[in-house]
Amino acid sequence: MHVQSTLRLFVCLLLLLSTGQVFADAAGDIQTLEQERFTAYVQSDVAALERIFADDLVYIHSTGVSDSKSAILQRVASGEVKISRFDGEGIQVRQIGDVMVVTGLVHLDLVNKGNPAKYDLRYSAIYVNQGGQWRLAHVQNARVLAKN
Repeated sequence: MHVQSTLRLFVCLLLLLSTGQVFADAAGDIQTLEQERFTAYVQSDVAALERIFADDLVYIHSTGVSDSKSAILQRVASGEVKISRFDGEGIQVRQIGDVMVVTGLVHLDLVNKGNPAKYDLRYSAIYVNQGGQWRLAHVQNARVLAKN
């Protein structure tokens, strides 16, 4: 009887430890995907963005305008938006249920329809696991105002 109890306890501990490892792995995967996404914007790598974005992506810009996956990809592919700098700062990843939530600050230098601009944005991003792959399903940005 004592051996069975010890064995059950051991199995439970292994399950708890492996769950923690799975979360740590997922958080690391999301950190990597975020860096790949930032790089893909700068390199206008539509194929990488296509892989990272969920088909039903909702992307809310700091202006409040909402775009779909296809709209974002089209703007990058056409050169309508050209990003020369996309740097992240203080990026945090946490698990909430079956999704991974990313928050952080990004610094952007870009040209949009021929107009250069620089932005500092607080953002949140939501990744969902689809068929064993993490996909970006939602992004919301908020402009950080200059300090007076």
